Order: sequence, then C-alpha cells, then structure tokens
Amino acid sequence: MNLDLTAVLPILIPLTLSLAGFITGLSRISDKTRQIMLKWISAAIMISAIVITAGHIEKTDKPQALLAMNNVNLLVLLLVCFMAIVLIKFSQRYLFAEKNTHRYWRWLFLSLTSVSVVIVSNHLLLFWLGWVSISLCFHRLLLFYPDRPRAVLAAHKKFILARVAEIFLLSAIVLLYSQLGTFYLAEMTNHYMSAGIPVELSLAEKCAAIMLALTALIKCAQLPVHGWLIQVVEAPTPISALLHAGIINLGGFLLLSFAPLIAFSPDAQWLILIIAGLSTLISALVMMTRISVKVKLAWSTCAQMGLMLIECALGLHELALLHLISHSLYKAYMFLSAGDVLQEYSLKQLAPQKNVTFISAMSSLLLVVISTYGIVYFTSYSGPLSVWLLVNTALALYLVSAVRNGTILQFLTSCLTVALLVGFYMGGKTILTWVMPPLPASTMFDAMDIWLSALFVALFLLAVQVRVFPQAKATRTLYRWLFSGLYLDELMTRLTLFLWPITLRPETAIKQNDPSLTKEPTS
Repeated sequence: MNLDLTAVLPILIPLTLSLAGFITGLSRISDKTRQIMLKWISAAIMISAIVITAGHIEKTDKPQALLAMNNVNLLVLLLVCFMAIVLIKFSQRYLFAEKNTHRYWRWLFLSLTSVSVVIVSNHLLLFWLGWVSISLCFHRLLLFYPDRPRAVLAAHKKFILARVAEIFLLSAIVLLYSQLGTFYLAEMTNHYMSAGIPVELSLAEKCAAIMLALTALIKCAQLPVHGWLIQVVEAPTPISALLHAGIINLGGFLLLSFAPLIAFSPDAQWLILIIAGLSTLISALVMMTRISVKVKLAWSTCAQMGLMLIECALGLHELALLHLISHSLYKAYMFLSAGDVLQEYSLKQLAPQKNVTFISAMSSLLLVVISTYGIVYFTSYSGPLSVWLLVNTALALYLVSAVRNGTILQFLTSCLTVALLVGFYMGGKTILTWVMPPLPASTMFDAMDIWLSALFVALFLLAVQVRVFPQAKATRTLYRWLFSGLYLDELMTRLTLFLWPITLRPETAIKQNDPSLTKEPTS
C-alpha cells in the first residue's frame, strides 16, 4: 500500500493545477468567487507540496514507474509550487478590473500543469508531451493582448522555434530508445551511471546528445534564436515573470535530467560551450546598452541561461542547479517589482555614483588574479578555473567601485556583502552536491576551461572599455553594434514574418485607422 501511494504522489501537483485551470477558466463565475477560489487553490498547492516532500523521504525506487521523484525533481517542483503561489497572489492585484481574466487564469494554470508534468515524468514520451504542452499553453498567454504587434511577433517566433526544439527532442528520444530499448529515464540514467568511465557512445547516442543540447539551447533562447525572449516583455508582467523565472529554465533542467549522457559526449559539450559562451559574452555586453528595465532583464536572462548551460557542459551540475534556483527567485522578484523602478532610479540619482575608472578596473583585475590563485593554492580544488574567474571578476569590480566612491562604512558593508555572496555560493554548492550523482567534470586548464577563461576575460575588458572610455571611437562603434544586438535577430524576424505574417483582429485595425486615435498629443 505504501509503495503504491508513494508512486502516485507526484501526480498531486499536476492534478491540482489542472483542476485550478478548469475552475478559474470558467467565464460565467464572478470575479469575487474566482478570488475566493484562488485562495483555496494556493492552499491546495502548498498542502500537495508538503505531502509530496513527506512521501519522497520514504520513497522506493521504481525505474519503470510512469512518474518518478528524485532529489533534483523535488527541488525544481517545489520551486514551481512556490512560483505558482507568488504569481497567483500578484496576478490577483495586477489583473484587477482587466477584461477576460478567465482566459489568463486558464492558460496560466495549464502552463504550470505542463511544467509540473515534465518535471515528474519518468517516461520520455510523457515527458515530450508535457514539453509540447508547455509551448502550446504559454502561446495563449503571450497572446493575451492580441492587439500588440510586437507581442504577436514574439509569440509567433517562439511558436516556430518551439516546434523545431520539439522535433530535436523527439528525435533524441527515438535514438536513445533504439539503442537502449527503454523509454524510462531512470533506466537510461542507471545504464550510463553503471557502465563505467569513460563510456564509449555509439553514433546514435552521440547524435541524441547533440540533439538534446540543441533543444536546451533553443529553449534557453541562446543566440541567434533569442529575439522572442526580448520581445515577450509586451506581455503582462506576471507572464514575463513566469517565463524568465520558470519556463526558460527547463533547458537547464533537460541537461540535468540527461547529465550522465551529456557527461560522456564531448561533441555535445563543445556545442553548448561555444554557443552558450558566445551568447553569454554578447548578451552581457548588450545589456549594458539598454535603458528599458524589462528589456535589460531579458538580455540578462539570456546571459544567465548561457552560464547555466555552460555549468552543465562542464559537469558542474550542483552549481547549475544552484544557478537555476537562485536565478528563478531573483528574476521573479525583479519582474514583479519592476513597477518600483522609477522610485529606485530617482534615489540612485541622488546617491553618490559608483563609476569605474581605468585604475579601479586594473585594481579589480589584480584582485581577481590574487583571489583565483588563492583558491588553487590554499584548497585542493582541481575543477575549472573559468567559473571562479567570472565570479571573482564580478565581485572584485563591485568591491573596487565601493572603495573609490564610498565611505569606510560603505567599504566595510561592501566587504561583508562580498563575503556573504561567496559564502552563499560555496554553501549552496556544497549542500547540493548530494543531490546530483558524481559524474566526470572538466578539469583545470583543459581546452574547455581555457576557452571559457578567454571569453570571460574578453567580457571584462570590453565592459571596462564601454564604461571607462565611452567617448573613444572604437567604443562608439562597439556601442552602436551592441545596441542593435549585432543584428542577430533580423533573419529570424524576416523568416517569421514570411512564414506567419502578423494579422491583428478586425477591431484593432479599425482603431489604428481612426484619425482621432493617431493624433499627436497637445501637451
């Protein structure tokens, strides 16, 4: 009885979310009744999460179960539950007096249902169906304002790219089935974990690993298929929060789920490192040229997703999982609090500016060299240094800026902040080590580590050039190209408009042709 109960517990969250979508999606119920239902739904999600967590403690592994729960799945599922409760609370206020809110609630809960199905699925065909359902349901959310051309364009781009990613994912599943004779993810994982090191993959397995990598790169909006991520800011803020804090992280979750296969496929690893590495470099630089808060956050997400995929390719799976969780919480907070940005901007204008000079930048670089060398000298660390190089660069640049422009108290506060961030990084990495099984990882000064180190040093130098020498001719040229996003999205935009021209609703066209609606304001 206990075994059967623990086997069906993972279905509680998908079942709760799907029922919530059906009930709140009814157009005939009043807003007051819907608000009461939403409170009960939040409570049901919380209770289901607690029950699943308790059941996971006494679970029995069943490799051929349709649904399965391991440590990684549980953490990600709890994150989804938390995000669902936060979005419900925020959306109740955000969509107050909005028309057609029943459509929003229906597709929001169905999108979350699809995400939870992907997380708890152990059968790869069910996994794939959930993956497809996420895109189809979220497409309706992106079209919540169908009279916004950029929102429609972004939805069409994502729809087309999602179909391509789904074909890659299905092809990878079929190839793996042809080699291993099973559709169960747990059996595949056990096969690669028990096969010994190194594992010699067949051609079909190598192709499957590459297709999984391509699926993750597309899902995480890596360049040059990133344009839809930048343009979905036209959708309501809760939808942007759901995308940036949840759905887009599924690319990293995919690589974590197939980590034993990716770990033995250098071709897939290099594909991720090259595309995600360049995406991180370019996106981080483009972000510096943006003024719009949401657009800046969108480019930041593109860069952060690149880093998460890089960590998966390097074999730093516990770090990738920590990145997934912390990025989701951070981006959810940033998008949901975007309305307070004007007040924060005014306060920053009154505060002393923390500009970076050439001397402070070089001091920062010296601190990076010393701290990175200290990590190797005083510890037994033998993993890739490139990740530490990036972390130390960001923290040292922040610290040097505080030293130059702040008081002694601000300097001490900045030192404490840096220490807390490093402590969180090391503590979280250590805690999550027990979650992921031990797998081969990149080593210090191997080809992968050198490639990423070169990219991160280039990112530092170009960022310093933009901030320290803004009037230089080379900087102005670089800034112009960065502001345009290197024109990387132009081809995808033209292809999307060719395959799926934007057609707005008739009433929208009437409004656009009304002269009174296009007249310039007088004040």
